[in-house]
Amino acid sequence: MGKKILAISLVLAMVITFGACGAKTPSAQEIVNGVIQSQNDVKTYQFDMGMTMAISGESDGESVQGTITMDADGACDLPNTQLRMQMNMTMDITAPEVEEQAIEMEAYVIGNTVYMLANMEGISSGWMKSEAQAETWKEQMTQVESQAGLLQAADVELLGSEKIKGVDCYVLQVTPDLQKLWEIVMQQEALAMEVPQITPGAINDIFQSFSIKYWVEKDTYFLAKTDIQMKMELTPQAMGIQDETGQVNLDMSMTLLAYDYNKAVTITLPPEAQNATEVP
Repeated sequence: MGKKILAISLVLAMVITFGACGAKTPSAQEIVNGVIQSQNDVKTYQFDMGMTMAISGESDGESVQGTITMDADGACDLPNTQLRMQMNMTMDITAPEVEEQAIEMEAYVIGNTVYMLANMEGISSGWMKSEAQAETWKEQMTQVESQAGLLQAADVELLGSEKIKGVDCYVLQVTPDLQKLWEIVMQQEALAMEVPQITPGAINDIFQSFSIKYWVEKDTYFLAKTDIQMKMELTPQAMGIQDETGQVNLDMSMTLLAYDYNKAVTITLPPEAQNATEVP
């Protein structure tokens, strides 16, 4: 079960993971409506992401312990269909058939082509390229849009105000509707292909706790920051895996910062990627 649990964990993790003086403060729902409407005004932005996941439990009688850490940054230009992202991930896990790994990745989307370079334990894959479908751009590249979508499947409470990178923001506490959240996740083709069919009744058993906070820019209603905290308990039965035993607990923390909205960004493909190997 070790490899399956880790694959699911990474997908979920990857997937899964955002007045003025004298003016009337809007309600939580008015802020949510503003965030959703503001997505039509987003043209460009830059982002930083960070994730830490602690893993503990056992699989078929063998101990599973360790951590996965990830940090990434990038920029997105929606009108020109361009993206740049760099990511570093470290997996330090004691589990059957799993070795410690450090992964570096650089990726670009230019028009309808995805370019990617991966480096694992000092071994480079070389630049590869493949055709990007419209759904790939929508699902994988618009990080801010996907975060805004979570607000439509949650109860929201306005906590107050804080500044993020010097910008005044509303702070929202979000309690997701786990069933609706899972439906949103499984609508993403890349995730649906990797995650086993989990019955709706098992969702509440898997997610022991799930908390999200959003910081929303007051002037524009753009998402400035997302903080996600979750605890999951994975068993073969909950994930529809037969003839295996064990239980793995995941404790994940993820932060997304989005900034420099609608400011000019330059996304330039590295010269060495021009001769990338084409793959399906």
